Parts: sequence; structure tokens; C-alpha cells
Amino acid sequence: MRAWLLTIVRNTCYTWLHQNRAPGFAEVFDEEIHSAEFSGSANPENQTLASADKETLQRALEELPEVFREALVLREMEGMSYREIADAMSVSLGTVMSRLARARTRLRQSLSVELSRGY
Repeated sequence: MRAWLLTIVRNTCYTWLHQNRAPGFAEVFDEEIHSAEFSGSANPENQTLASADKETLQRALEELPEVFREALVLREMEGMSYREIADAMSVSLGTVMSRLARARTRLRQSLSVELSRGY
């Protein structure tokens, strides 16, 4: 049921984005701004490091092709099974596994390059 609902939401979202988005415009969702949860107990140094890590990860995720990014987000952030992802994306189970492997490889390469620049 969840995969079916996510397929409908995904397709509706893509249709709306294609019809309403200005060419070349991509809005970035900042979870910290939209989150009701606030952690005031962390010291400023840890907050700065965490923010830098999130920004680095966000940039690396944005560099991934859409199909890889979508599969990775559904698996790692939404906790969906491979079968649920396959149903939601209307692809075979093997395609999901392939996309996840490629996404993880590209993400790892991108992060290692990004981190080597910073240090």
C-alpha cells in the first residue's frame, strides 16, 4: 500500500514540477529551517561541524543524477525495502539494486573529493 501511494505522490510531484517550475530553477529544502525540533544543548563548535557536514552531504547528493538520488533517498532516508522502491519507481528489483550501488559509489567518490579539498 505504501509503495502504491508513494508512486502516486511521486508521479504527481514530477508532473507538477514540470508544469510549474521555471527553467533552471531548483529550490533546496532546508530541513533545519522547517524542523520543529531544536537542539540548544550542542556547543557552537559541534553545531558548526555538523552544519558543514550536512552542507557537504547535501552538495554531494545534489550532484547525483535524479534516478540515483531518488533510489538512495528512498532506501537510506525513508527506510524502504528494495521491493517497495521498485514498486514506487516502477522498475525491476535488479534496477533498484544497480541504481543503489551506483549511487553509493558516486556519493562516496564525491564526498572523498570534497573532503580532500577541505583538509
